[in-house]
Amino acid sequence: ATTPTNHTMTRRPPSTLFLLALLFLFAGSSASAFIPSARSTKASPSRTSLTSLKAVKTKKAVKTKKAKKSKAKKAASDAAPTFKKGEFVASVSEKTGLSKADSERALAAVLDTITEEVADGKRISLLGFGSFKLSYRSARKGRNPQTGEELDIAASYSPSFTAAKNFKERVNEGR
Repeated sequence: ATTPTNHTMTRRPPSTLFLLALLFLFAGSSASAFIPSARSTKASPSRTSLTSLKAVKTKKAVKTKKAKKSKAKKAASDAAPTFKKGEFVASVSEKTGLSKADSERALAAVLDTITEEVADGKRISLLGFGSFKLSYRSARKGRNPQTGEELDIAASYSPSFTAAKNFKERVNEGR
């Protein structure tokens, strides 16, 4: 018999190491894949088949990510079309009889007034449409979704809009 050299660990038989490697690689998989009686009569998986199993798992993960992205894109494309500023100005111009330039200046003045007054902490109520106000958000703890690290989110003010009852009813007609 040979005497062990200066190794701190004793060697295990190759079959034990193989089983430990399988358990490590496929943690969370069904146990029947590792039980010889439950498997077909094929030989033990080789290193290349283990690599190909990893590749299959990776491809499945990529496919699920792509499926989630395509669902998000489809949901975004199903959203209502955007009514842009130029179209809005043209609509106001048509309804009021003002020129497009005058309508654009009027829109800019309305938006500027709303922005200034809400920034000063005032509430603006437009009967039948809704109200604009400044809302306070207190400081709170949050998490970085990528790392899970806890973050301190500072207190802040945010403008908010609440639709009037008539506006809500108009939006929900026939739905």
